[in-house]
Amino acid sequence: MEEVTWQSDGYGLGEEPYSLPSTFSPWRSHEQFIDEEDISSSNSGIPTSSSSPGTSRGRPPPYYAEDQVTRPSSLRRNSRFSHMNTARAQRNDEELILRPDDHGMQPKTEVVISAGACAPPEQKRGAVRRTKFKEMLSWSVSTTMLGKTRSSSPSINYNTIEEEPPVAPAHQHAENYPMDSVDPPRMVVGERCSSPDDDSDVDIDELAARYERPPLDCHSRRDVYVKRRSWTFIILAVLSVYSTLLSGLWLIVSIYQPRYGRGISSSDGWKMAPSTATLLCTLFAKTIEMSFVTVFVAFLGQVLTRRAFVRKAGGVTLAEMTMRNWVIQPGSLLTYWEGIPYAAPTVLGVVALLATLCTMFYTTASDAMVSPKLKFGGWESRSLDGLVKASYANPFYVQKACSTPIDDKLDPENAAPSCLDVQYSGQSYHNLLTFMGEWHTIHENGTSATDTLSVRPVGKHNLFDNTTMVSTWIDKEFGDPKSSFAAHGRIVNNVTLAMPHAGVYSAATDPHNDILQPDDLAGVGEYSIRASVVSPAVNVMCVNMNRDELAPLIYTRWPNSRTESTDVPGQRIGVDDWFNDVPHPSDDEWLNRTVVDDIFRWGPKYQRRPPVFQLYPIDFNMITNTSVVNSDAIYLLAKAGTIDDYTLCQLNSWVTPKCSTEFDVSGISGSTMRAHCEDPLDSNSYISASGNLDAHLSPTPSGDWRNLADQWRLSMDLNGGVQNNNASNARIMTNLILGSPALDPHMPSMAEALAVLASSTLVAGTLGSTYRMVWEYPEMEMDPGVYESFKASMRTQQYTSSHVMAWQAIFYPVLGLVFVINVACLLYIFFFRPGLVSDYTEPQNLFAVAVNSPPSAALAGSCGHGPNSAEMVVPWRVGYSAAANHYFFEEAGESKRGRGETHQSMASGSELLSPYSGRFRGTNYDNYKRLSSSRTWL
Repeated sequence: MEEVTWQSDGYGLGEEPYSLPSTFSPWRSHEQFIDEEDISSSNSGIPTSSSSPGTSRGRPPPYYAEDQVTRPSSLRRNSRFSHMNTARAQRNDEELILRPDDHGMQPKTEVVISAGACAPPEQKRGAVRRTKFKEMLSWSVSTTMLGKTRSSSPSINYNTIEEEPPVAPAHQHAENYPMDSVDPPRMVVGERCSSPDDDSDVDIDELAARYERPPLDCHSRRDVYVKRRSWTFIILAVLSVYSTLLSGLWLIVSIYQPRYGRGISSSDGWKMAPSTATLLCTLFAKTIEMSFVTVFVAFLGQVLTRRAFVRKAGGVTLAEMTMRNWVIQPGSLLTYWEGIPYAAPTVLGVVALLATLCTMFYTTASDAMVSPKLKFGGWESRSLDGLVKASYANPFYVQKACSTPIDDKLDPENAAPSCLDVQYSGQSYHNLLTFMGEWHTIHENGTSATDTLSVRPVGKHNLFDNTTMVSTWIDKEFGDPKSSFAAHGRIVNNVTLAMPHAGVYSAATDPHNDILQPDDLAGVGEYSIRASVVSPAVNVMCVNMNRDELAPLIYTRWPNSRTESTDVPGQRIGVDDWFNDVPHPSDDEWLNRTVVDDIFRWGPKYQRRPPVFQLYPIDFNMITNTSVVNSDAIYLLAKAGTIDDYTLCQLNSWVTPKCSTEFDVSGISGSTMRAHCEDPLDSNSYISASGNLDAHLSPTPSGDWRNLADQWRLSMDLNGGVQNNNASNARIMTNLILGSPALDPHMPSMAEALAVLASSTLVAGTLGSTYRMVWEYPEMEMDPGVYESFKASMRTQQYTSSHVMAWQAIFYPVLGLVFVINVACLLYIFFFRPGLVSDYTEPQNLFAVAVNSPPSAALAGSCGHGPNSAEMVVPWRVGYSAAANHYFFEEAGESKRGRGETHQSMASGSELLSPYSGRFRGTNYDNYKRLSSSRTWL
């Protein structure tokens, strides 16, 4: 050992000199350096010699008795150490570093700490052990922190346990050091100690040997076990139950896909608004996500921490500890990816990756699969009720249904007919213009091949200005002019147009049927109905006839007819009361026979009378006859300017059972109603699905419709040819007369145009009328009406917890995995393990244990940037010293020194142990023992 340097500078006479053994310099802090200039010799005459490298290396220092070494009074007054001359202290420290290894560092005196009854009685006294801990302990700050008083007398006699020492080199002499922080030797008897075969405990000396400073500063205040009645366990348990129950509910809801009807709608009453429902669903999904992350991270920490305690396990790596960051910060998978190749292939790593994906996409999955959104349900069969007030095409009811402020008091005779005329003319001309507009596009393109009736444009009608009614052509087998020409030898243009039943609109919007309307769904709802009801149809058959063939039906060609001239040269017209000359109906009076009786079904064979016209119309004009007794049709005679023949058209109407009415309502794109007819695969047609006996009856033309059509033709003055008024509507119609037995692919025919023009009468005739083939009520008109049921297939949009697109089903695994992992965590917390342990993967716990753990060469060089890939896979375990009641990290693979050989620890500083060390050794050690000897599965 080097000499003690005495300095007299800075001290007056009478001050006691104080020496600091340089042996302690490796463990003293920067603030504890004592400059050798401040150490001076006392007046006792002790010689002063300077310390030099040569001196310290070449010869042993002189011996000084402990009672000769005193502390200067100035230092006693201020502090134990004084930092006055750093340069000289640094030089002396360098000298200490260069001193030979054979210089001993142990103090002469030792304190014996006995392990009580565990030490074998026959154990011999061993040689004095050299440990840094005993020397460090003399200056340990823990002595002061624990309230121990320093011994002021440097001459205390310390006992030693020694055996015959080996022969020492000549230069080694006994050394005395001021161990004033060490109390006299005493025996510390533990209440419990381990057997020589116990590998769970770390004795105090071995623990001290691993540290660069005494670890007794960290005496664990609490056990690693977290009891079930603690708030930590209770909160975690509540979060686990909450997350499990709600994630299970979310999964069930996504599979069952409940529909909320009016429960979530914008209708009046105690309903939840759609925006509120979406907000609440997102909020609950976020709480599920947060609680799931909390529970899974806790589960992950419990598994890893318990594995770190288990001595037979492989320990825990830093790569595995970073798995919690994957769940909390999914972006760390990209930024800190070094540990992924090592942690991900494990079972726990796979589960953590799945939990990370679930955490990232759970709110998205909830929004896609659970959040209420408008969605169509499946097709369902149900009965709808429609209010019926009159038979089909009842002219009196139709007039009353027309909305006008002019009542019967103001104009009792013509108030209702005038309103109906305006309605007819407006709707009819609108329908015709729409129809002609479609044909205009076809005509301009010039590439159409629509010479087949089934693919030609159809008529459309606007119902209540918010529903487009689309018609369809039926009885198409009679609509081919070529076939008719082959059968009758003349041009026959025969078409039948079917319209959807307008009463379906009334039934669908009636609150009686409780169908959610678009207005109930924030204006964006939709629904579809396939009603098994009859559809009204109008038949228009136009036959070309020459002048002579038409003569039996022209009054001016009859014998003894009363005629007069018109403004057109050569044209004769019957007088005003010419109809009085027409024979009255009788059982055997069927008027004149014609060449077209079989086509129009006139005469005694068919029990139908033909029409009679007042005159021949001139070119581009039309005349009508609606006065045939007991007739079900109206007739129209027109003359084209391009051909010599005249064209006689018959119009009548009936309801057909071959159709169903399709009603599609949308708050965004509007409503559409169409007639779906003559489809053998249509299971919703009246004849297929109604179940009524009248479904198989043959259609019968409606006589009421003839009266309704009479009002219709007056509204548009289709009889203007009697005055030769050259009306525009007549001009359009006569230009569409077929000149050859074929449909023009670029132009509509006259029969098609007339059918579209008359389609408004079909709509008016079905509003409030029956949905069946026959009228089954005693009165033809009822007020307030009766509800009539009809079968329908329908699907509606409601706010539903479901996905909208098929590809969104990929989120099912997310919802399912969250529930499964929650269940596993719940079982682990409640049943698999009794209580919890302190989670050493939590940053605060990890930091506390790490800074109180011995340094390790396995992480050398990682203090700046952090561990590299190789250091991420170093296994670590939690060690425990029962004597110091201290937990620390150690490498799981490092070799353990034998601890069974010495049960009598010769470590100084036993007074630093807690007075309650026996109690902690009993409880904490037992818990650690149980943890370290348990099994791990992940």
